[in-house]
Amino acid sequence: MFGDPLLVRSGRGYERTVRGERVLRALDALMPRLEGIVRGEEFDPARSQERFRVALTDHASTTLLPSLVARLRKSAAHMKLEVSTWRTEAYEDVAAGRLDIALSAEEVPPALESEVILDLDFVCLVGSVQRMRSRRLTLKQYLQFPHALVETSAGQQTLVDRPLAQLGVKRHVVFSLPFFVPAIFAIAQTDLVLTLPRKLAKIAAGMAGLRVVEPPREIKAFPYFMAWHPRLTTEPAHAWFREQLRIAARTI
Repeated sequence: MFGDPLLVRSGRGYERTVRGERVLRALDALMPRLEGIVRGEEFDPARSQERFRVALTDHASTTLLPSLVARLRKSAAHMKLEVSTWRTEAYEDVAAGRLDIALSAEEVPPALESEVILDLDFVCLVGSVQRMRSRRLTLKQYLQFPHALVETSAGQQTLVDRPLAQLGVKRHVVFSLPFFVPAIFAIAQTDLVLTLPRKLAKIAAGMAGLRVVEPPREIKAFPYFMAWHPRLTTEPAHAWFREQLRIAARTI
């Protein structure tokens, strides 16, 4: 019908040709509009039974979900929210349609739509055994202390360890794990220092009895992205859901 191959064999599977990619992009934008015409009705959150699949870090889950879930239960009680743990393949899953939205501090691939949903900065939580009087750590002090590390990718906490590596230094890590919230309580009765987003620290520090200290100025603030596939940009239910995420982020 198109007078041009849209798929070509590649090993055991197929790959799209350039023409195939163009056709797919056009269909991605067109199909939600056609579906709306066929349905012939306005989107109504109160009646919708949509399912939303979202990948979050445990940091975002702790700070965003309370407000988000409360909003969904109030205005869209029939909707279903499925939250999975952020992993390095999350953006690939969004591109492939296995996830609807991924939230992360990792740079978003250009094939996906994205926006900054939060601006975050770091603080340090200090275990009760560690005697520290400073309100802000210098880089020299920071490197002298033993650290707990929350792995965000490949054995490092990227937004902390990358700028340190650029300075040619490395912190002394004695404890690592993949989750922020368990790390907070794990270091409470130790001499360890944990570097984490300020918004999460404010929620949990009091419960764990930890002291909050400002990090070295070399550890900068960072944007937190919401990413989705362009095919979902104009789809009414997904546009509505992204707005609920924005509102939840503003309440933090």
